Amino acid sequence: MAGRVAVGRINGPWGLRGHVKVTPYTDNPERFREGALLLVAGRPRHVLEVLTPKGYPCVRFEGYANATAAAELRGALIEIEESELPALPADEYYIHDLIGLEVVTRDGAPVGTLAEVLHTGANDVYLIRREGARDALIPAIRDVVREVDLTRRRMVIEPLPGLLD
Repeated sequence: MAGRVAVGRINGPWGLRGHVKVTPYTDNPERFREGALLLVAGRPRHVLEVLTPKGYPCVRFEGYANATAAAELRGALIEIEESELPALPADEYYIHDLIGLEVVTRDGAPVGTLAEVLHTGANDVYLIRREGARDALIPAIRDVVREVDLTRRRMVIEPLPGLLD
């Protein structure tokens, strides 16, 4: 929904007391702390308890006292208001701001639309959907990504030789 950012998705119930297994979409561990107010399936819910068996958060939200009630949340999106996001330093962007950017070369030739950000370890890689051509994989490095203009919804790249072939 506009103005909201997904921070996780509920996989299903865990245990008998109303906990749900969560796939986090954030690397901020404070997002799922006890007492936090999150939007679960579009409705505000407080986090009552967080357990981390095997490293994954299992969260109990207010209003879900047992596994049967928690099963109703299977597949639900967990969101926050976009205004809750902290400001980023210059030249850093939230993924949700990058998705959908028009990608062009320095000389203005259209490349495609940024569809996904892949985390590869050394640097992120942008998956660019191209009409009538194979998707392109663009490394998110300064030598290639020359400009990001969120206002104009556009990214300018300097493709390395062979990158778009």
